Amino acid sequence: MKKLLLIACILLIPCLLCAKTKITPQQYSMVMNIAKENDVPLSVARQLMKEESVGYVDAVSPVTSAGYISAGLFQLYMCPDNIDYLLTKFWKYDKHYFDVNNPEHNAVVAMKYLNWLHKWYGSWYKALIYYNHGSIYDASEQTKAYARRIINAR
Repeated sequence: MKKLLLIACILLIPCLLCAKTKITPQQYSMVMNIAKENDVPLSVARQLMKEESVGYVDAVSPVTSAGYISAGLFQLYMCPDNIDYLLTKFWKYDKHYFDVNNPEHNAVVAMKYLNWLHKWYGSWYKALIYYNHGSIYDASEQTKAYARRIINAR
């Protein structure tokens, strides 16, 4: 248990050091409405937000080995190919209008993407593994635990 807590702190501290803006009650309500509109269970949306950004709309992950970050409330991976795909498929407005740190923009793309993954894989567990890792076939135990925490949250 102490190891798990230490790992969680190591992963979250860099994200929180640069994040300054906590989600407001009005923004939170809007994000939950976006989840509901996209058939994402509210418990999944709530816990995903907690896991990804601890509720900071301007959260930024550490730089990956590929040289990219994840950003915003639902930590969208900012690799140009990835964000271009997400915006082309799940954002109905001009891509230049998208602001990753705008909780509404971030939630719209994340919830539509998560809903699509759920339909594709047929389970929230597999959808969350893919959301976090980009593959369901070689996910680590840490990624599997992440998916279970989100699903089991109430």
